[in-house]
Amino acid sequence: MPKAGRYREGVPCWMALAVPDVERARRFYGGLFGWEFVATGPAELVATLHGAQVAAIGPPDAPAAWRTCLATPDVHRTTAAIQTAGGRVVREPYEVPDQGRAALAADPLGAVFGLWQGGPVPGAGLVNEPGTFTWNEHLSPGPDAARDFYRQVFGYTYDRPRDGYTVFRADGLPAGGIGPADPPGPAAWLTSFATADADRATAHLRALGGAVLAGPEPTPFGRSALVRDDSGAVFTLIAVPPDESAEAA
Repeated sequence: MPKAGRYREGVPCWMALAVPDVERARRFYGGLFGWEFVATGPAELVATLHGAQVAAIGPPDAPAAWRTCLATPDVHRTTAAIQTAGGRVVREPYEVPDQGRAALAADPLGAVFGLWQGGPVPGAGLVNEPGTFTWNEHLSPGPDAARDFYRQVFGYTYDRPRDGYTVFRADGLPAGGIGPADPPGPAAWLTSFATADADRATAHLRALGGAVLAGPEPTPFGRSALVRDDSGAVFTLIAVPPDESAEAA
């Protein structure tokens, strides 16, 4: 199993789902991915798979959405850098007891993302296998502006663009993507979860009350589908062969 260790600065390290009905989300994702859950607050859950923490579910401060959290060694320094680069702090840094420190921010294009300064919990403990996140990408009408912002804040470097899409690197290793939204839409981070079989997973998702927005179809990275859960949160399902994985840690 691809267990994750300490995450490099700027690498997606944790996924958090904001939904109006946490119990409904528990049923949906427990059925889809086989997640089990541990209550961490009155309306907050941590999802686990094979005993490892893989995601969080909690009440929203906006419409239902998956939120990508980026690793930082110093959440206060990073929030200052975000403001200097033209972003804004949505929630100031705060302590998560016995786990780490967190904050919530938005980039200049309006995409909301989290920050995570790992303590005893560095981030997701399991990645790149069915039922865990495997890739994250920032999609927007202005990918050049996004690349400039995240370069300033996290020091990302970028591969050569293909149709406006680039892989971003943290400490020289691939960590995610930035590209144009297709079809055009507001700026947002999109999470991809791995599955052993995209067609079977999308059929299962429909049976649980979700919707398939596009696909499944072949991509250079595996057979993939854009989907929505039964609360309206959008994500991608992608078939990842057992011997292939994205660089997440």
